[in-house]
Amino acid sequence: MCDPITLGITTLVSSVGMGIYSGQQQAAQASASMRQANMNAQAQVSMQNQQQAQQVAQQRAQMQMQQQQAQMQMQQSMQQNFQNQMMQQQQQAAQLKLQQGLAYDQQRLNLQQTQKSQRLQQEQAAEGRNLQIQQMNNALQDRYTQQREAVRQERDQLMLQNQTDRRIYQDSVENSEAQQLANAEAANRVYMAEQSQLSEKRKEAAFQAQTILAKSIGAKGSILATGRTGQSVGLLALDTERQAGRETAAQEAMLKADYDSALIAMDDAFRKNQEGNRQADAKVGFNPEMPYLPSMPEVPNFVGFEIPK
Repeated sequence: MCDPITLGITTLVSSVGMGIYSGQQQAAQASASMRQANMNAQAQVSMQNQQQAQQVAQQRAQMQMQQQQAQMQMQQSMQQNFQNQMMQQQQQAAQLKLQQGLAYDQQRLNLQQTQKSQRLQQEQAAEGRNLQIQQMNNALQDRYTQQREAVRQERDQLMLQNQTDRRIYQDSVENSEAQQLANAEAANRVYMAEQSQLSEKRKEAAFQAQTILAKSIGAKGSILATGRTGQSVGLLALDTERQAGRETAAQEAMLKADYDSALIAMDDAFRKNQEGNRQADAKVGFNPEMPYLPSMPEVPNFVGFEIPK
């Protein structure tokens, strides 16, 4: 069983809770009513604003149409005035252009006549100067031609003289070579003759030496064949050898003299050969070099013609 106090407290709490819930519901309903009223008020204000905006837009559109009509009327008026002014200006410009054209044609005609007269005078003056220039250039050309011809003739003469000198030099060289060859041949003939004679003398000396030797041997044999004895036999044999020695020495001396004579003759032939070569060389002149040729004259600087502008 429940306690009465506890039951009373529970009942009290329940009552308070119900009261609070009822108050909350009323507050919620009041808040919803207020929100609805605010929404209705806002909707009315929005509608009013839209109506005012439409009115303002209609007023603006009417004002714009009026302004456009006024601008169109103004533009038409300005365009008409501009066209009138343009027509007047065009007419004035055409008249002015016609007047300027006539004046320009007259000035151009006068200028052409003046220029023609001046050009004629310039051409006449230029023709006179060109004639003088032509005469001057012709004189320069003639002088250049004469100088060139004189230099060419001088160069030809120098080259011809050089060719002659070279030919003379070549002839002298050939003559000198021929003379030296003849000198060499003459010296060789002397050498060969002396050597041949010396060879003959040597052969004769050899034969003579053999004869002396045979004579000496025969003399010794004759002495020994006598049958002599003693010192006298030795002296006789020694005398025979001395005699053979003297004859051999005399033969050698004669051969030496012949040899010296051959050398002297060959030396003399050599000296004559050298002297003949020197004389032949002395007859050869200097080898001519390429002559110095004078330079051709430079082409003159011709004066240019004047071309009138």
